[in-house]
Amino acid sequence: MKLLGSPGSPFVRKVRVIAAEKNIPIDYVIQRANAPGSPVPDLNPLGKIPVLVLDNGEAVYDSVVIGEYLDGLKPEPRLVPADFAGRIAVKRFEALGDGLAEVAVTISHDLGPMNDPKSREDWMPRQHGKLERTLAHYERSLQGHAWLHADQFGLADVCAGYALFYLDQVLAQIDWRRQHPGLAAYAERLGARRSFQTTIPAAA
Repeated sequence: MKLLGSPGSPFVRKVRVIAAEKNIPIDYVIQRANAPGSPVPDLNPLGKIPVLVLDNGEAVYDSVVIGEYLDGLKPEPRLVPADFAGRIAVKRFEALGDGLAEVAVTISHDLGPMNDPKSREDWMPRQHGKLERTLAHYERSLQGHAWLHADQFGLADVCAGYALFYLDQVLAQIDWRRQHPGLAAYAERLGARRSFQTTIPAAA
């Protein structure tokens, strides 16, 4: 299997961390979606990364579906609980992590409204409000717990980790560790895991 993606994409790192936690070997091929001659648009009609190319040539996208595929490909270690309630709880944390990363991408690339000064004036505080509410939710969820769900490392933690470290990468001026010491200690635990250490992105 080949994973197509670029070092600057937090969602590519998410997939790489999942593969590392599952001990599933994948070939990581650096491929920017908009580069001339890129195969990505032919594999994913949306022209977005990450794309996982299976051995039979079939393409799997996006990061949520790729993660689902990898977790089902090898039953252990399980990253998503088998029971319905546990699965929904973990997938909710996945949505939170993916959303946090999306907000960080939006702010760092200044993707706010350009033509309406009033909308633009309100835009940045709204984005930072999303960040702060998410970080505070993580802090509360971790009180008395080492990991986000059922005191066991899983997909919820993969998603929180890749998003938090991406926040450090592109919005280093946000000192979230000082305001959220429990979350800061949690990030240290995540950063000590081999899956995160071996997927630190090179310069984009």
